[in-house]
Amino acid sequence: MFNNNPRPITTSKDNPQSAYLCNPDPYCIFHDGMYYCYSTGYLGVNVLRSKDLKTFEHMGFALHDPTKVAYWAPAVFFHEGLFYMYYSNIPLGETDPHQEFLQVAVADNPLGPFVYKKTFFDEFTIDPHVIQKNGELYLFYSKNIVEGEKIGTIIMLDKMLNPFTVAGKPRLILQPTIPQEIHVKNRPGYGRDWYTIEGAFYFEHGDTGFLMYSANAFGHEDYFVGYATCDTNVPLEEAVFTKYPSDYEYNPLLSKDEFCNGCGHNSMIHGPAGELLVVYHGRRNGTQPTVPGDDGRSLCVSEVKVDGNELRLLRWG
Repeated sequence: MFNNNPRPITTSKDNPQSAYLCNPDPYCIFHDGMYYCYSTGYLGVNVLRSKDLKTFEHMGFALHDPTKVAYWAPAVFFHEGLFYMYYSNIPLGETDPHQEFLQVAVADNPLGPFVYKKTFFDEFTIDPHVIQKNGELYLFYSKNIVEGEKIGTIIMLDKMLNPFTVAGKPRLILQPTIPQEIHVKNRPGYGRDWYTIEGAFYFEHGDTGFLMYSANAFGHEDYFVGYATCDTNVPLEEAVFTKYPSDYEYNPLLSKDEFCNGCGHNSMIHGPAGELLVVYHGRRNGTQPTVPGDDGRSLCVSEVKVDGNELRLLRWG
């Protein structure tokens, strides 16, 4: 593995909340010659800016509402001149994380401020990824299921009529299949093992579609990134996703090694030389966070090579 790639972050007196280097669930975009990376934050969505993906400057909050906290897994989609941020959060004072509902906010600048526009669902929904294919918009996201052989968090797909409206025909496309995806053994209140599949990120290369996902839980040292593939010649509404190398084999692309643990929740971006990069978070082994709000998840970048329907991780930077 090549997980020893935490990126240095520049802080400033103008952004005092950037005193810690915690940047979980990083989602990276490229716009007008600059990279912007958005991350989970308790008080708001943090945004980093970079020219080369090797050093980053913290630019403060792209989204902040004093009545909300626990901003989870923001994903930003540029469409027809506007930036759409899909994310979840909870009201200030709420303690149940299952009150995280998927929402959208809009800005005309990648730094924000993003302004809330709509909540999509009235149930636990997190980890969005919006794509455009053949002129159509699609939303990947995670929700919970409490029926079936394996209960827990799974990945759904729905078509979008526009950036504010889902078609209302969600389809389960990826669910737990192996013990390494267990979040909680014998979860209280359910009396069964609770599995987690989350953090969807979809991209295509030739005839293969790659659905990257993270499994078990971000707090575990064994948090990992795997991927499933589909045939891009099949309409996305009908595509069948199969985990690599199979639905019942554990073969992560990203997982703990001698340098980092808890590696997961990624996005993908092309680097300055056109190389394909995976942007994710990992905790450096042997380090303890010293600042409140910093749980040790640092922004990391590695290179990915595509070989048919297989992804290989390489050192970068």
